[in-house]
This record gives sequence, C-alpha cells and structure tokens, in this order.
Amino acid sequence: MSAMVKWIIGAVVGVVIVIMAFIQIDPKVNNQNSNDVVVQSSIEEGKIQVTIQGQVAHPGTYTIDEDLTINDLVELAGGYLSSADLDAINGDVNIKDISLVYVPMLSGYSQSCVIDPNSTKVNLNTASVEELVTINGISQTLAERIVAYRNENGEFKTLEELMNVVGIGTKTYEKIRDSLTLK
Repeated sequence: MSAMVKWIIGAVVGVVIVIMAFIQIDPKVNNQNSNDVVVQSSIEEGKIQVTIQGQVAHPGTYTIDEDLTINDLVELAGGYLSSADLDAINGDVNIKDISLVYVPMLSGYSQSCVIDPNSTKVNLNTASVEELVTINGISQTLAERIVAYRNENGEFKTLEELMNVVGIGTKTYEKIRDSLTLK
C-alpha cells in the first residue's frame, strides 16, 4: 500500500472518531431517557404544568387546564400573600403558553401600608412613548424599545418581563418598577 492510501484511510478513521466524540459530548443532542417520556405522556390532554413562585400561600408546580388564567392558578396556590404586588401581575392572562408565574413582593413592603394619593402609575400595556418618558429612568430610546417590544410580543404579562427589553437590567428595573402597572 502506498503512503497516500494509508494517509487517506488514517484521515477517514480520524474524522469518524472526531464525529463520534462530538456526538457523545454535544449538549444539543437529544438524549431523553424513558422517564422523561413517561412524565410528558402522563399529563392529560388539555392540561399543562405551571410553576408559581413568590408571594403566594403555596408555591409549587400545578397541573391545570390550559384554558385557565393566572388568577385561577393563584387560587389553587392558596391566594396572594399580603406582601404581593398585585399591580405587577395581570391575573386575567391565559396560562396556556406560560410555564412559570412569579408574584413579586411589593417594593419596600412593610406590615403598615401608606398610600401616596398623589402617585400615579403608568400602564405598561397601554402607555405611549410620551407617557413612558415621564418616568424617571426611562429615556426616549428606552421608551421606544419598550413600545416596540410590546408591539412584537403582545402585552406584558408581568413587570419582570421588562427585563427582556434591551437596555433594562436589574438596576433600571428596580428604579422604574414602582412607577408602572399592568392594569
């Protein structure tokens, strides 16, 4: 055998070994075990599993009808705690396409409640760019991004979803969240 043929055979064997190695370590390869299939097939048709966390009496994962709302899920979870920020959640949203609901705590929550009658919140789901820029911490550019995100993805289901908008991180979110509502 010539050196060229040996080299080609060696190269082919090497490529096959490399491909096999990548298949074994690639996290994108779908290696479902039989337990995953059993869990997925055990959920009845028309029902989904949704996890609820945060300021509810009994956080956890619930199997519910897919045509129910966040309010229905909260009721199953024992209701809102007194520390829940009810303006941050739109309870009328259908749960069908949601796998996690987080009910946040009121910012600066304490057992005594003081309401500032002069404070008004801007509705995140209906506000124009002009209304959004009135909030300290939202620039013209950021307001335009918020409206564009809302137009592309539909109404915000939670205030935390704002952090999906480019330019809004945790610090900006914490600064503006008390000035916003979903209702």
